[in-house]
Amino acid sequence: MDFIKIQNRIKKLKGRIYSSLLRGSAGGWGKNSVIYPPFCTHNLRQFFIGDNSQIHPFGWIDCVTKYCGQEYSPRLEIGDNAYIGHRVHIIVCGNMKIGNDVIMADGVYISDNLHGYDKIDVPIEKHPLTHPGPVTIGDQVWLGENVCVLPNVTIGRHSVIGANSVVTKDIPDYCVAVGSPAKVIKRYNHEKQQWEKVI
Repeated sequence: MDFIKIQNRIKKLKGRIYSSLLRGSAGGWGKNSVIYPPFCTHNLRQFFIGDNSQIHPFGWIDCVTKYCGQEYSPRLEIGDNAYIGHRVHIIVCGNMKIGNDVIMADGVYISDNLHGYDKIDVPIEKHPLTHPGPVTIGDQVWLGENVCVLPNVTIGRHSVIGANSVVTKDIPDYCVAVGSPAKVIKRYNHEKQQWEKVI
């Protein structure tokens, strides 16, 4: 057996062991779902993951219940068969839903909150978080490398967000969006059964 196969077997074994240790700290954990170490979190009690999903190394997922004296009621739901790449950062202080069969490439950032900054005599890190609105990512969505998804956004079913894009507003079902801020450049025509450019 070559070294790469051995390395991959060790990674899978580490993931199974690590996930069995994390499972009791989460709100819900589906069958065969795995989080690979190293992994960063301060709270998984409001974290729910479906079946056959995987979060790859260097992920950082937090459900924030209290910050700068303010309390929050977070809930993060990840569906079945989700593939979440390396170095993904997800932070939640309200409601966030990530659907089934979602693919996230490496370096994706998703947040339903922002730092306050109103008081100029107070460091930004000491401001409470603001929660403009929930984040919902539909089934079969693909988020490319280094995509940022900001608060109060819904990404529709089977939509694709191109690498390095920043999603600041809703993206409908069956669309391709790119850029900062992300704009729809293609939409699927169900009557013609083909993807069409948006002018």
